[in-house]
Amino acid sequence: MFGVITEMDLRFPIYITNAGGWRNQEPMLREKGFPDYQWIQTVSGSGQVDVGGKLHTVNPGQGMFLLPNERHGYAPVRQPWTVKWVTFNGAHMAELLASMHLDASTVLYVTHPDATLNKINTIVSLLQSADPLRGAECSAIGYQLLLDLFLYASRSEVRTKKQHAEQLAPAFLYIEEHYHEPISLQQLAERLRVTPQHTCLLFQQALGLRPIAYLTRYRLRKAKELLLQRPELGVREVAGRVGYEDSSYFIKLFKQQEGVTPNHFRKIHRLL
Repeated sequence: MFGVITEMDLRFPIYITNAGGWRNQEPMLREKGFPDYQWIQTVSGSGQVDVGGKLHTVNPGQGMFLLPNERHGYAPVRQPWTVKWVTFNGAHMAELLASMHLDASTVLYVTHPDATLNKINTIVSLLQSADPLRGAECSAIGYQLLLDLFLYASRSEVRTKKQHAEQLAPAFLYIEEHYHEPISLQQLAERLRVTPQHTCLLFQQALGLRPIAYLTRYRLRKAKELLLQRPELGVREVAGRVGYEDSSYFIKLFKQQEGVTPNHFRKIHRLL
C-alpha cells in the first residue's frame, strides 16, 4: 500500500511512503538504491542481503534496515521467504536516525519481532483506510516503530538496550530508595553482582550515561518535585533531602542541568 503524501505529511519528522508484504520475496537488485528508508522484516524462511559489499543472512526475528539511494540486493535462501516492510522518509530523518544509532544499512536482530510486525500491519491498515488524517496516524506509528528498533534491536545477538536496562533494575531500585543518602559506584556494583567497571559499561549501553551521572539526574528530578510541592522548604533543605550536604554544589549542578537556579526554577514554575 502506498501513502498519499500531502504537504502536511511532508512537515512531519517521519512520514510513511509505502508498506506491505510478500509471501515469497523474489530476488531484488537496486544498483542505485531506493529513494526512501526501508525496514524489511523476515516473517518466515530466510534471505540474504548484499549491502555495502557484505553479505548478511536474514532469518525470522531479523530485518534489514536500508538507507536511501544506496546500492543493495537481496534474494531468498530458504523459501518461501515471507517478509513485511515499511518505507519512510522525513525532512530531518538522517539526524533523528543518527541519534538512535541507525545511521548505516545493516541487518538487525529484534528481541520482540511481533511488536514491530504488528506496527507494520497497523500502518498497512491505516493506508487502506479512508481517514483523511491517516498520514498523521501513520507518522505516529512509524515513530513508535523506530523507537522499537532503538530499544529492542541490535546488530548482533547481544543484549539490546531494553535488556541492559532490565539487568540494571536492582541498581535503579537502590537509587530510588536511597537517593537521599551517599551512594557510591561500589554500592551499585554490589547490587548488580558485577564489578564497578562492568556497572559503568551496563549504564553506558542502556542509557548512554555513567552511573553517577544517572544518580545526579535522578536526584535533581526529585529536587524539582520538592521545590514545587514543598514551597516552605529552603534550597539548603531541598539539597539535603536529595543527598547533597553542600548546597552550593547542589545549586551549581541544578543550574548546569536546568539553566536556572533552584529559586528561579521555583519562581517561574509556580507562576504557571
